[in-house]
Parts: sequence; structure tokens; C-alpha cells
Amino acid sequence: MPMSALTNVVDDRIWSLDRPVWFSGVRLRARTTVVRLDDGSLLLHSPAPPTDALAEQLRALGPVRWLLVPNCFHHLGTPEAAAHFPEAQVVGPASARNKNKALRIHVDIHGAQFGEQVAEFDVLPLLGVPFLDETVLYHRPTQTLLGADIVLCAGAKDHWTWRYAARMLGCYERLRVPPDVKKKIPDKNAAARSIHAMLERPAQRLMVAHADVIEEGCRDRLAQAWRLEGVEV
Repeated sequence: MPMSALTNVVDDRIWSLDRPVWFSGVRLRARTTVVRLDDGSLLLHSPAPPTDALAEQLRALGPVRWLLVPNCFHHLGTPEAAAHFPEAQVVGPASARNKNKALRIHVDIHGAQFGEQVAEFDVLPLLGVPFLDETVLYHRPTQTLLGADIVLCAGAKDHWTWRYAARMLGCYERLRVPPDVKKKIPDKNAAARSIHAMLERPAQRLMVAHADVIEEGCRDRLAQAWRLEGVEV
């Protein structure tokens, strides 16, 4: 499965790009989400290492101003993306920089600066799960929740290795908390408060790294996935 072309999700505002990644012996689809901001610039969520052709396609949509690392794992493509878009600001958690010495972060996602500069987003940290250190964004103009590893779901489009493993793990065509995450939730009360804050937003869709775009019942499905892990939301 080569890197796919940009797929339109919300007209003139959100596009999706899937690429293959190997993780723990299975091949997943990993998503980069492209958001056109109110000022016409672009934010790349979980940036992929872009080809020259993709970089030109993105520049045709608008100037790339933000490269967002959503947690301490989705950072691998960001240094290459930053080399293609040197004018962009990289925003993410310090924990990602600790894992990737090639990663330069200009704006700490846990500070106030990003929310002040890109006011169309609500910045929603997932507390209680330091292993992941994830921050979810809610894009108010399109009513879209943007996450990475808060949930995942395998489906028919996925490689056979992941379809097989997902059936064993209970996440084939079922939205679930990732297996490595659900074992490391030391503060379920804090996680519940964080998920509740996400559910309060009137989201029409949820976009995460390893699942199809989730629209119908997205908030109910997100809540149910975490309730199964004892997080009462």
C-alpha cells in the first residue's frame, strides 16, 4: 500500500492522507490530517514524511504554518516534514522530543501559546495516561475531533496482518482503546474528566491515526471504548 493521495473529508477545510507503517509485526494505516485554517494556512496533524509531489500538492492548498505532533509517538515524520516546510512551526509535547533527537519543537502543546495563536481549536489534553501524553484538538468550524491513539479500529481496507491481529485483540470493526494504551491508565478519574471534555464538544466526526473517519455516533462510540476500560464518562 503506497502513500495515498489526499482525500477530501470536509470541502475546502479538511483532507486526509493514509500511509503504511509497521508496528509490532503488523502493518497499519497511519493518517495525516490536513486542516485549512481560517486565515488560509494549513495545519498538518501527525505529519507524514512528504514526497516532493505531496509537498507541492499541499502548497497548492495553502502555506503550511503548523506541524502538530499529537502525542509522544506520532513524531517520526515530522523532522522530514519540517525540512520541506521550514517556515512551519512544530507544536507538540516535550515527551516526543525526548524520544526523537531529530525533532525540534517550537511550541509546547501543553502551554497557552498554540491555543492563543490558532483560536479556532479547543486544545484538550488526555490526562491520566502519561504513557501516551496525547492532546486532542477540537476544530470548531468543522465540528471535528482530531486525535491519534485515543482509539483505533481495523477494517476491510487494512493489511491482512492487522486484520488478523485486530480480530484477536477485539478491535476489528470495533472502536477500542489501543491495547498498549489500555494497560497504562494509572489515573482513570483524570482520564474520565478529559474524555468528558471531548464529549461535551458537538463533534460531527472523529479522526484518529488508525481507523476510518468516524462520523455516525462518533461521541457515543468514543465514550463506549473508554468505558470498556473502566473509565466512567
